[in-house]
Parts: sequence; structure tokens; C-alpha cells
Amino acid sequence: MPANELLYRTALSSLQGSLAVINAQESPLLHELCLKSDGYFLQQSFKPVVDQLQRQGLTVARDFNGMFDDIVVFPSKNKQLTLSHMALAMLSLHANGKMMMACANVHGAKSYDAALKKLTGHTSSTSKSKCRIFSAKRNDAFDEKLANQWVQAADMRRIESHGLYSQPGLFSWDRADIGSQLLLQHLPELSGEGMDLCCGYGFLSERILRKYLKIRAWSMLDADHMALDCAKKNIHPWQDKVKLYWQDAQCDGLPQKLDYVICNPPFHTGQQQDIDLGQAIVAQGCRSLKRGGHFYMVANRKLPYETILAKHLRSHTIVIESQGFKMIHGVR
Repeated sequence: MPANELLYRTALSSLQGSLAVINAQESPLLHELCLKSDGYFLQQSFKPVVDQLQRQGLTVARDFNGMFDDIVVFPSKNKQLTLSHMALAMLSLHANGKMMMACANVHGAKSYDAALKKLTGHTSSTSKSKCRIFSAKRNDAFDEKLANQWVQAADMRRIESHGLYSQPGLFSWDRADIGSQLLLQHLPELSGEGMDLCCGYGFLSERILRKYLKIRAWSMLDADHMALDCAKKNIHPWQDKVKLYWQDAQCDGLPQKLDYVICNPPFHTGQQQDIDLGQAIVAQGCRSLKRGGHFYMVANRKLPYETILAKHLRSHTIVIESQGFKMIHGVR
């Protein structure tokens, strides 16, 4: 049984009042859980999951707030962000309220169980289907000071290594990734209208907008609203020419008839590698170009994007391969 299903089933068996779910994940069991609760609050900032939940008729918010009797937490890929969510959950419980979390053993379940015990002084945990589910109640042993430290450790802040606002949980949040640096080094002069597809916290966009003054209009698109919140601060000097889009780049409508698209596509869904995800995004990016428009992308050297580019562009070529990455330029 997957960790998500295990957690929702456990929550259904013990729900005692109002409910919140942090980093909510789609499941028919969630709909049942919300109906059973005395009021619910679902937090999720990732657009594809938000869309799934809304199609179930559920109400979703990007930011978490409120006090609850029960809070369910799903771990993220980043440990600091997950610890922050655990701490926020404990801070948001009524007295004697309960927080529940489940995690696959291979994704650090034991360490999260230990962290919760450090935070609360106690946990109740069981193992099943190569997962661990654990919970704690808010009582006098709860370390509120430590909880606030964990929340603050995952807040948005300016990062010294690249000088931009970022936060744990975002791709390459505390350093400029090698692929993006390679792309920047080999871009030609840019002007006109372009887009940073899957922009993250805006590392590529900030560097490009600072360097290429003839850019007339610039679109930034990402599925994670947490990333866009950072990106908005990072491109503030050029806000008059920039539009931010919270979109699922696989299927939502994108800006059209662009002179060029810049892309460092993701290739993971949750903890799992998902090559189809990156390929779908690249195909969408190609379709956003006008005739003669240029597509510039960077990817792990072993990832298969050339077939997709050949299908949607008149031509494409590898500009450079270095340090395990490749930069590709294509023309529609």
C-alpha cells in the first residue's frame, strides 16, 4: 500500500474534528476524509496537484493558516521543507490535537519519526508496506521554540551564493546549477519577446534580463507557486516587462508566437524520475514559438529530448556538451 493511501486510511479511522492537510495529495480517500471532517483546509502550491484536487470538488489554498484538531502532513522532496511543515502542523493544533504523517522507508521515514519525537517528546508509530506512519499530540512537552526555528529555516531568503531570493524545496535552491550556468554561457544576444519555461525562483530570468537590455517582453512560467513568489522578488527591477504564470506546463495554455523560449525542464514527479514530464514540457515550449523562433534548452546529457525536438522544430543542434549536460538550440 502506498504511503499516501496508508496515511489517508489511518486518518479516516481516527479523525476527531476539524482537519487540515499540508502538501495535500490527490486520492478518493481524501474526498471521503473531507466529507467526514468538521471542516477542512487543504494546502498545496503545485499546480498539477491543485488541479486534480479541484476536479474532485475540493477547495485548496496555496498558503497554510488556521487552528485544527487533526493535521495530516505529506513529506516533500526536501527535508528542510518537510521539517518546516511538521513544525507548522504542531503549531497549528488545538490542545491535544494530533499530527499524522507517513513516509516510505527509503525516503527517510525513520529520520522524520525521530525528528517529530524531538519536537514533541513522544510519537506513536507503526510500519506497514515498507512505510512508516507516525503521529504525535500537542501537549506540554511540545517544543514551540524549536518548531519556530524549523519554520524559519525554510522561509524565503536571499541566498549568498547567487544573490537571489530562494527557499528550501525549490530546484537548486541554494546554488546555481551547472546546467543553467552552461546555458547562460552560450546564449546569443536576445531581444524581442521570450519566455523562461519552468523558471523556478528565476535564476535564468534574472541573469538574462540584467544582461540583454533589448528584451521587450518576458514571460516566466512555473507549476510551483512557491517558486513564483521568489521569482517575483528576483525580477522586481524589470517588473514592467515581465508576466508571471502559475501553470502546468504539460497541458495548460502557454504564451504564443514568441521569438524564443529558454528551458531547463524538470524530469521528476515527486521522488520518481519522469522522462515523459520533461518531454511534454519541451513539446509545449516548441509550440509556443512563432515561425523562425528559437528554442534554447539544457538537460542531462543522457536524457532523450532530440526526438521531441525533431518532431516540433525544423532543425536542432547540440551547441555544447560539458560536465554531464548538453545545451541544445532549435528553430521552429
